Amino acid sequence: MISFNYLSKLLMFPAYYIIHYNIFFGWFHKKFIKRFKYKNFIFELKNCDLPLPSYSSFIFNTYELNDRILLEKNLSKKNKCIIIGGGIGFVPSITNKITGNKIIVFEINKKIIPNLKKNLNNNCSNFKIYKGNLLLNKRDKFNFYYSNRNFLASSLYRKDGVKKKINNYWYKNLTDLSKFNTLIIDGEGVEKHYIENIKVLKNIRYLYFEFHNDIFTNIQKTNIFANLKKEKFYLRDKFINSYYFVKD
Repeated sequence: MISFNYLSKLLMFPAYYIIHYNIFFGWFHKKFIKRFKYKNFIFELKNCDLPLPSYSSFIFNTYELNDRILLEKNLSKKNKCIIIGGGIGFVPSITNKITGNKIIVFEINKKIIPNLKKNLNNNCSNFKIYKGNLLLNKRDKFNFYYSNRNFLASSLYRKDGVKKKINNYWYKNLTDLSKFNTLIIDGEGVEKHYIENIKVLKNIRYLYFEFHNDIFTNIQKTNIFANLKKEKFYLRDKFINSYYFVKD
């Protein structure tokens, strides 16, 4: 879900509602097209709770635009990726295709996992899915998340929607994490947890995330980014509100 800061909203407001979030084009896609096709990828959209206007992003290829641009520009075969937030499988499929390496995907929304698996299999991805949240600090343990009618807005942080239990996977119990050097965070606000605790994942050198300005204040943003600098992660690229950091 694209989250703009105030200035970006002013600059991109017309394009956002004409192209990315247009109810007419959304209705047309849901009624007649039904699938999302991008390059050689095809994604089913079954059991995905989405408001009608969101479907227009599938027509104009603006779905996950900010993340896609950074990933396609910067990922390579050197990256072995852990992905937080599987969604319809778009980011995981692109990641696996570019890198050629097996991916690990964490998804908290059990309802969309069957569709996620189907899309990853249909796009010939090499993957493993964990049905829950990767926990790096037990003090931040999440017992619930809020399932929104728009699955793109379901979150541990946005407290609107239906409250649902969540599975937590303590990172020390997952021995295969040590094989991965890249963390891609595509969750609604959960970037805070991973950035504040990034030091425990000592093998992570490459970090991609979308920052949600609608969830966090500017002060919180400053503190979160300061922690990256403290852990010697430096900005290499950005697009809208998505960022790519590398550890030097």
